Amino acid sequence: MNLSPLPLAVFVVDADGTITSWNKACEKLAGCTAADIQGQRLDQIIDFDDIGEPPMSIAKRSELDSTGYLRGAGGRRLPVRVTVAPQALDPEQPDTYSVIVIPRAGLVAPRYALIQDLPVGDIIEGLPCVFYVIDQSGHLLLWNRLLEETLEMSSEELPTTDVQYFFDEKDRAEIVSKIMEAFENGHSSHEAELIGRHGKRTSLLFHCARTSVGDLPCIFGTGLDITDRKQTELGLRVRERAIYSSVNAIVITCCENNDNIIEYVNPAFEQITGYTLAEIKGRNPRFMRIEGCDVEEHRRINEAIRKKESVQVILRNARKNGEVFWNDLRIDPVSNIDGEVTHFVGVINDVTEARHYERRLHHLAHHDPLTGLANRTLLQDELKFSIDFAVRNGVLGALAFLDLDNFKHINDNFGHDAGDVVLRDTATRLKESVRDNDTVARVGGDEFVLVINNQPGDEQLADLIERIRQRVNAPIRVAGRDILPSTSIGVSRFPVDGDTVDRVMRAADAAMYHAKTLGKNNCQFYSIELNQAVHEHLMLEASLSRAIGNREMVLDYQPKVDLRTGKVVGAEALVRWKHPENGIVPPDKFIPVAEETGLIVPLGEWVIIEACGALKALAKLGIHDFVISVNLSARQLRQRQFAAHLARTLKRQGVDPRNLELEVTESQLMDHPEEAMEALAELKALGLRLSIDDFGTGYSSLSYLQKFPVDFIKIDRSFLGEVAHDSHAVITRAIIALGHNLKLKVIAEGVETQEQLAFLREHDCDQMQGYYFSPALSQRSLEEMVCSDARLPS
Repeated sequence: MNLSPLPLAVFVVDADGTITSWNKACEKLAGCTAADIQGQRLDQIIDFDDIGEPPMSIAKRSELDSTGYLRGAGGRRLPVRVTVAPQALDPEQPDTYSVIVIPRAGLVAPRYALIQDLPVGDIIEGLPCVFYVIDQSGHLLLWNRLLEETLEMSSEELPTTDVQYFFDEKDRAEIVSKIMEAFENGHSSHEAELIGRHGKRTSLLFHCARTSVGDLPCIFGTGLDITDRKQTELGLRVRERAIYSSVNAIVITCCENNDNIIEYVNPAFEQITGYTLAEIKGRNPRFMRIEGCDVEEHRRINEAIRKKESVQVILRNARKNGEVFWNDLRIDPVSNIDGEVTHFVGVINDVTEARHYERRLHHLAHHDPLTGLANRTLLQDELKFSIDFAVRNGVLGALAFLDLDNFKHINDNFGHDAGDVVLRDTATRLKESVRDNDTVARVGGDEFVLVINNQPGDEQLADLIERIRQRVNAPIRVAGRDILPSTSIGVSRFPVDGDTVDRVMRAADAAMYHAKTLGKNNCQFYSIELNQAVHEHLMLEASLSRAIGNREMVLDYQPKVDLRTGKVVGAEALVRWKHPENGIVPPDKFIPVAEETGLIVPLGEWVIIEACGALKALAKLGIHDFVISVNLSARQLRQRQFAAHLARTLKRQGVDPRNLELEVTESQLMDHPEEAMEALAELKALGLRLSIDDFGTGYSSLSYLQKFPVDFIKIDRSFLGEVAHDSHAVITRAIIALGHNLKLKVIAEGVETQEQLAFLREHDCDQMQGYYFSPALSQRSLEEMVCSDARLPS
């Protein structure tokens, strides 16, 4: 057997201890030739320290480590350690043993004595890295077990494989080059992946050094597992690329000398601000501040940096070209391994467009799109402020309702474009007739409202109103023709005629109605004579209380249609009053009375029970996925235990909550938004559907709107008017887009024309209701419609 020249003296002996082969290291260590060793017994060349009678057999000696002296040339005796191991894995030589002879201390200088006496095999096996010895042919001579585990190969397979094949094919040329570099230059280093038999990949950092075993040149080396480091580096590269590619501006500052100076900005920062990294590196980011703006936000930033905490603000900065932009800024500290904050990372989201869009929506929510005047929502806010100011300071204010006479006649004879010109001109005249601290609003098609503050007295107020009337009545020239508008005006004074918004507005409305009845084109103040209207109101209140108890109320149902399928998917329950003497009383007459008196609560409970009855009737006809919506009043919403009471009602009626929808108005929600949110959450927990009615006519805070647990928003009919006009269409489109962005379905009510329907379909509105498809129906008619699968033509 020819042994590879290992760096250890190794004999091979048979069971009797006769030497059969050896390596060159044996000859070198003993200082003798092959002829001196051939045929000798082991105990003839090694004097064992534990010699006894009879001498210990080779088999017995394989169970322990022995020491002794190697007989060398010239009578030398070398102290050695002897390890005997059976060669059980060699089928060609059974009952043979390997004898490893290692010099002991005393043969080398003292500084190497410990190394020479160490168990090298144990050390190599215990290394936390792979260990290998490679000859010039590229084959392994020696290795540790960790290499076997990494390559998923046995010790018999490793010596027969060229080491380059342990690597990916694309890396083999580089591997051979590095091995040859070690042979030629004495050392080399490189990183590569070892590939196991079953595909396992291990990234290693290899260090090679040239040596020789006997006369055989070879290299030995180690491979340290750097897989975790590689993964970390990859993660860092990915995060670095993410920062580089981010659409948000990112700036990294370094804490240095009690300052924070820019160390890095990504391309998005350069694009958004106009500054390059080369221009601003080493500067404090505060150079982009706009002095005097957003002082509180800057204070919060400074405080957070001082405390080394995170902070988020929205503020304005200046681009390089001087342009102001809004940014949503998030700043976070970065700590080193010792927990010391060394850097801050700022992420800037340019929200300029969003702020402008929000302002546009805010303006749309508070102003009439045609005239630019305040709408009903803003009017009520301004009126409340004015009334409170008048009450506190003891001054006189007035509210004037103006209604253009015969405006329909103008539209019919001159066209809607001419009608819009009249409305815009009227708005301009009204604004020019009052002071800046007064309010001019448009609350309907041809209805305007003035809030006039701090008047000296009734006489001066009357003169002002008359001048306004005369100015409104002046001719308006449209397309070469003069249009002569006129107006009826009703005026109430505050706090004389009322000290609340509702009372003042009702008084002014009553005065305008009186002006209309007197022949139009005149001005009337609210007076004692108008108390008759109040008396009628009280009579209506008494009759309404009786009507609920006498079941004079009936429900009609206006179908709701899915605009994609044309199918009738639900209906809105509309309460009607069949007065025994006066006939049908419209809802706009008795619902406000019911709200004011609290009768809306029993009336609302009756409506819910009737709607449940209709749902049960439809279920008996096989219609189970139909939804009936019921208008919910503010009083009902504020009732304690309303949700629990409603749950009991639904259970008692045997109605699935998913088939009942409750509609609430914007004003109800925003009156007390926190309470409304809590009440809606309780209703939503029952499984009911919720919708916001008359959306767009009130002021819904966008931050609140996205928190309310509603399913639908309903576009008020006033926004559909003439969708061909961009002034109407823009609001409707905005509401549809807003609803869909908030994951809500959008329902349009009051659809009366093919043009409106086409517009809604074009802009992906979900449902509609209105006279174009069907007026409100009785329960029986509704059942017939649904069972016959009547549909809206596509």
